[in-house]
Amino acid sequence: MADASQELGEVTVTASSRVSRADQKLIFPSKKQISASNNGVDMLRHLMLPRLRVNSMDGSVGMTDGSSVQLCINGRKATKEEVTALLPEEVIRVEFQEDPGLRYGDAGAVINYIVRRYEVGGSFGYNGMQSLKSGFGNHNLTGKVNFKQSEISFYYGNRLQYFNEIWFDKNETFTFEDGSQYHRSQYAEANKKKNLQQWGAVTYNLQETDKYMLNATVGFSHYNDPDLRMKGKLYTEEFPNSVTDREEWNHDRNLSPYLDLYFQKNLKHKQFLALNVVGTYINTKNRSSYTELLSGEPVVDYYSGIRGKKYSLIGEGIYEKAFKDGGKLSAGVRHTQGYTDNDYNGTLQYSSQMKQADTYAYAQYNGKWGKLGYRLGMGVTRSWFQQIGQEDYETYSLNPRLNLTYAFNDQWSISLNGNVNTMNPSLSQLSAVEQLTDSLQSERGNPNLKPYSYYRSTFRLNYSKGKWDIGLRNQYNYRDKAIMPHIYREDDRFVHSYANHSSFQDWTVGLDGRVGMLWNVLQLSGSIESRKYWSNGIDFRHTQHSIGWDVAATFMYKNFTASVEFQHNSDYFFGEVLATGEEAHAIDLQYRWKRLNVGLRMFNPFQKDYKRNEEDWNKYAGYSYQYHIDDVARMICVTLSWNINFGRDYKSNNKKMQNSDTDAGVL
Repeated sequence: MADASQELGEVTVTASSRVSRADQKLIFPSKKQISASNNGVDMLRHLMLPRLRVNSMDGSVGMTDGSSVQLCINGRKATKEEVTALLPEEVIRVEFQEDPGLRYGDAGAVINYIVRRYEVGGSFGYNGMQSLKSGFGNHNLTGKVNFKQSEISFYYGNRLQYFNEIWFDKNETFTFEDGSQYHRSQYAEANKKKNLQQWGAVTYNLQETDKYMLNATVGFSHYNDPDLRMKGKLYTEEFPNSVTDREEWNHDRNLSPYLDLYFQKNLKHKQFLALNVVGTYINTKNRSSYTELLSGEPVVDYYSGIRGKKYSLIGEGIYEKAFKDGGKLSAGVRHTQGYTDNDYNGTLQYSSQMKQADTYAYAQYNGKWGKLGYRLGMGVTRSWFQQIGQEDYETYSLNPRLNLTYAFNDQWSISLNGNVNTMNPSLSQLSAVEQLTDSLQSERGNPNLKPYSYYRSTFRLNYSKGKWDIGLRNQYNYRDKAIMPHIYREDDRFVHSYANHSSFQDWTVGLDGRVGMLWNVLQLSGSIESRKYWSNGIDFRHTQHSIGWDVAATFMYKNFTASVEFQHNSDYFFGEVLATGEEAHAIDLQYRWKRLNVGLRMFNPFQKDYKRNEEDWNKYAGYSYQYHIDDVARMICVTLSWNINFGRDYKSNNKKMQNSDTDAGVL
């Protein structure tokens, strides 16, 4: 986060300290907030940053408007897993900037952790959470050793999801070309679900302060969902005596090793240069079957096996030049080259080879004129795709960005932001492959998809004084020729695919507030928003409106920490699919003894049954769907963290980038 990072030095903070500016916030965690945090992501819950949503179950971080958050460590882009590996006592301050520069694409915000660097010694830590009700749990190990200019570090984490009771109810309405309809209801029995996710990396870092830095990382991610079986009954309103048994089975596995090489150098006259190369291999093995039985005899029996391989190479370079008047010029280029080879066997057999290349270049200038701060930039995106045996396509698009901030005084400020991003279709969406879903439906990619433009505009009014932070936001987004799901009929079957539709718009107005620390023990936060959607497709037009809110409180006294969270999320609507807002609650109690943090966390204490609702408003194959996970309701978990560090810190350089590839390209 080069645009926001500043050399403020290290300070000791006994009470929560915040520096609010028109374009960013600097937060210095207090001793209590550091003691209450189990890792870098958990610290965000206790800092209560405005408009930021932290999922205390899986550690994901996002904005309340649904936009992504780019995490950084000492200015370089970092993954959620790397931030989870941070020891809280290593964090000096957190920098929070909304609507960042062109380097970060469509990210809604950047969170930059400024952390200590050791000259000798090192650190080690463990943090985890384990359910007492089921096999659900998260576990993380991290460590580093320093010697002079060198540092060797590692992290390893895993997440086991083992739920004992999962089931769903689904009601579907199919309308055929002759006008006749078919009403089908699915009732699944309670089944078990188990999957394991793992990730880890080893990093070697060599640097000479204020001169250069070399960073090499070898890492991997692994996902294994070995045995998901869903059994139930299929009822048809038109044929009440023909009740069929439904059996579905899935086994998915994904393994992705990667190599990340990075070099940066400080040049004369306040200039900076950085280079980054990342190579990734993604191996996918998926198997699935679907059977419908009538009186014990199969009337539908599908099997699918997928073996996929993807190779990608990402290269990026950035240049920065600072001027005496405080202005800064930055420019960069990033190129991604990918090749995917997928084999589909079973009931339908396909072989798919795809090539994709995306290039993004940008230039940006940051400046200030009196109380007005501005950021002007322009990016250019080139997208190229080819599926072997078909014609390729190539597109170019411009990505302008304008950010204006004005500080009336130390308390009041406004900001206006506008930008245009290019959204590329994923390889899985582009794949010309069909997968049978059931007796009436199938999934099919669309190689004719084209990138589309995503226009975003945001106005914010902020007030910050003492213990209070209040913000009003107004955001409007417009997607021209948006890629959205598309359902069409073909020979009495309903094909679920994708298409470039006319447009998609959403408008959000929200109010956010935070106060604390009150009496040096209590911190409160809350928000409320109104969100409206307009979805204009090839053969549909929909509007939808919802209201969402959340409140949270944290109480810290001596070595005890207690927190509560209540969320009623806004509904999410895209294309023709409505996912109703999640109702989520959490209560957290912790006690710290020296370097050991032990606690109890209860998820959804006021729910007997955790469920999610979804609807598809398609006129040909609409449905209403309700998904239940009994184990997530009133789930009690034990939390534990143990961190030690030794050594002394010294000023370190900031690695400015980290690229990664997670799109396997499998439909």
